[in-house]
Amino acid sequence: MPSIAAYDLTEQQRALVRLIVSEGRRPEEAAELAGYHPKSVYKTMRLPAVAAAISESIQLDLAVVGAPLAYRVAKSLLQDASVSARVRADLSIKVLDRAGHIAPTRKETASQQKSLSEMSRDELAAFIASNQAEIDKIEAELASRAKDVSYLG
Repeated sequence: MPSIAAYDLTEQQRALVRLIVSEGRRPEEAAELAGYHPKSVYKTMRLPAVAAAISESIQLDLAVVGAPLAYRVAKSLLQDASVSARVRADLSIKVLDRAGHIAPTRKETASQQKSLSEMSRDELAAFIASNQAEIDKIEAELASRAKDVSYLG
């Protein structure tokens, strides 16, 4: 659990955050244990300092506890021959994806073209001409979403 000392919380609020995040208690149960009335817990949880402390505590708990645990589970499933090949294949793809090894899409593999900043003026003109239909379609969609904000009063 992260240090929530950076937030200006009362001891009761600190206890509430700890019970919800570290111990995984339901908000109503955490409220009773922290000395709150169970029906007031959601109002307390919406206080900016309490909400920020809960959010940051959850993020740190995920990074320190959740992610390593999930990685160990995934790794054990990938190594377990009794787990179906389909499940292991799907899990392999997800692990690789989370590690940043994303498979290229069909469009990326089909058109290995220069970035716009690397194109010459003629190449940019050809690119625009070849994609004009798509440009027109997107511009029409954006225009249809526009709202008239003129005042006629």
